Amino acid sequence: MKRPIIALIALVIAAGGSVGAFLAVKNSKDKEKQQKQEEIADNVLFSFDPDSPTKLSFSNGSETYVCEHSDDVWKLTSGEFSVDQTYCQLICTYTSNLTAAENYGEITDDKLAMYGLDSPDTVEITEPKGTHSLHIGDQSPTGDYYYVTVDGKDNVYAVEAMRGSVLKLDRLLIKNKELLPFTLYDLKEVTTYKDGEILCDLTYDENSQTWSLPEEYSSLELDQTQVTAEFNNIVRLEAEEMMDEKLDDLSKYGFDKPYGEAVIKGLDGTERKLLISVDENAPEYCYVLVDGEQVEKYYTQDMHFTQLLPYDYISQSLTVAKNYNTKSFSLKYGDIDLKGELDMDNNKCVINEKTVDLNTNENYVSFDNFFNSMSILKFKGTDVKAKPELKDPAFTAEFSLTEGGTEKIDLVKGEETNYYVFRNGKYIGAYVDASMLTGRNSLSEFYIKFSNITGLNK
Repeated sequence: MKRPIIALIALVIAAGGSVGAFLAVKNSKDKEKQQKQEEIADNVLFSFDPDSPTKLSFSNGSETYVCEHSDDVWKLTSGEFSVDQTYCQLICTYTSNLTAAENYGEITDDKLAMYGLDSPDTVEITEPKGTHSLHIGDQSPTGDYYYVTVDGKDNVYAVEAMRGSVLKLDRLLIKNKELLPFTLYDLKEVTTYKDGEILCDLTYDENSQTWSLPEEYSSLELDQTQVTAEFNNIVRLEAEEMMDEKLDDLSKYGFDKPYGEAVIKGLDGTERKLLISVDENAPEYCYVLVDGEQVEKYYTQDMHFTQLLPYDYISQSLTVAKNYNTKSFSLKYGDIDLKGELDMDNNKCVINEKTVDLNTNENYVSFDNFFNSMSILKFKGTDVKAKPELKDPAFTAEFSLTEGGTEKIDLVKGEETNYYVFRNGKYIGAYVDASMLTGRNSLSEFYIKFSNITGLNK
């Protein structure tokens, strides 16, 4: 459904050429050119200020949609659905200097019947100087043109097929194609579901102007920038194509087994419900059922937010301490059992009563890597439903901070290679992977390098 809109934009840009052609011959005194000028002038179907229209009417037979412009917004007078603002504005701009490609002479009943103009689609554009009416008939056999007539002119004309196609009555062209009726600043809550259970629930607090996850995630820091970036994308989405309305059979598009679900609420109390299914024949596209009725087509990647977990929105690393704000620390992991005193102003530390000089670059870098490997945790995922006990921790690190207070981290073995994270005796709802402790760029490796370089192991 974006293609007709894009076509309209292209037509608006190109339309200036026809006016230029008209002006180029305006002052010619040559008789033949004068006749050509008159023909061109007659082919200029409309000429008005594109910003002046206050009403648009699209009709065919008994089907009519009237849009009125007020307070810089186009609205359907019936209120049945919201209007595509871009489409309405482009119709005004495009028709304001609409020029026919062909002229088939005077209107007759035979011509009206021959060209499908006896029961045409009609577009009426009302502006302060009056109402301009355009009637659109059939497409030409070659597919190059649409036949049209204009109130106030006596001839039958043809406009290029692309021009005529966007003027033919199409309810779904008029209908708003935005996924959401909210701006970024109107959002209140975004909840996604998987198999009937909540996958992720984010809520906006107007007082603090921040987003938050449910209480069970309160020990984890939410990345506000990540949330804003993701939601800034979804409030801008527009359907690639508008499909069925009033859908009765969910299985037609696979909504009986949805790929994703979401309920998005605004600060004004309104909400929008979405069901998503992937197009099996073209997986790069998906179908979205909006509020149980309108089916719209999007790129599957645009609906990726329905698959995101709380983990994808949190700060995925936790810095417990830095060496420059730590006065002492202790560490127990496997065969490592040490206590350290730090004086980073003088680049010194005492570990298990052995002084280590940190003035050399090699010593300092090796110590910094080792310290960061135990004080900075990179989460592998979240699991707030787990109920691990702080018993027989595999890893314990405690830091006494220069500004006062302590920070303690315990890692308790969980399923497979995961370790549950406890901070100051409380499970925080996240876990790290064993790669933090063993393997390349792990605590074990950095401790060995630090011990070898500084002679701590001698």
